[in-house]
Amino acid sequence: MNNFQVEFFGQAAHGAFDPWNGRSALDAVEMMSHGTNLMREHIEPTARIHYVIPNAGEAPNVVPAYAKVWYYVRDNDRKRVESSYEWISQIAAAAAMATQTTHKISLLTGVHELLLNRPLQEAAQANLEYVGAPVFSKEDHAFARELQEELGIEPSGYSTDIAPLAADVEPTSGGSTDVAEVTRLAPGVSLYISTAGINLPWHSWATAASHGRPSAAKGASVAAKVLAMTAMDFLQNEELRHRANAEFDEKMKSQPYVSPIPRGQKPPLPED
Repeated sequence: MNNFQVEFFGQAAHGAFDPWNGRSALDAVEMMSHGTNLMREHIEPTARIHYVIPNAGEAPNVVPAYAKVWYYVRDNDRKRVESSYEWISQIAAAAAMATQTTHKISLLTGVHELLLNRPLQEAAQANLEYVGAPVFSKEDHAFARELQEELGIEPSGYSTDIAPLAADVEPTSGGSTDVAEVTRLAPGVSLYISTAGINLPWHSWATAASHGRPSAAKGASVAAKVLAMTAMDFLQNEELRHRANAEFDEKMKSQPYVSPIPRGQKPPLPED
């Protein structure tokens, strides 16, 4: 993913008295967004582009001198993300030119895809099977089913099965994580544990409600145990360390790590 914002700078003017003296930064944001939405027809189905407009002016009768749009660009790998990011950057420049404004692009964060490590996956899978899935009560399942029915989802409660480790890399399911950057600096592994009902949408009130209940701690406890046991295996098992490090080194040979963040860029700080 690339997480970036584009700021446009124009010229304020009275919207009724002398709008011809203004240059609307909001026009530039709207033109950029329109161009990006036309671009969607010509990108791979794996790409995801989403945005919000945090600043679009202060009053309808004032030509906005400043406006800002905030984008996420995601895809299966860095190469595709960089391609879409470059295209959108060109759209931003074209929008500024068309509206006689100036613009500034700030890349806030950028992440790679996860670098999977089979030896660590196998170790984590064995520990997960040893610890077992979270045990949810009848009340837990009843609450999850109530949420699922409210949202028109099959009322199946929580997942209580441990999925087998897939033989091959499975298709991505969306989302981005800075854990991916860590897996390109050292061998790593992650796992999913049930903390909300099956198919409840993430970033929603339903999962927020689920994670406010004690049942969510059951999943967190299982995850903590599995991660701790896998870390101990890595520390104590020389053969596991050798295999995990060997696979990591082999994969990184063909794709040396380069940070997506420009060298020397200072971290963004909250505005006063």
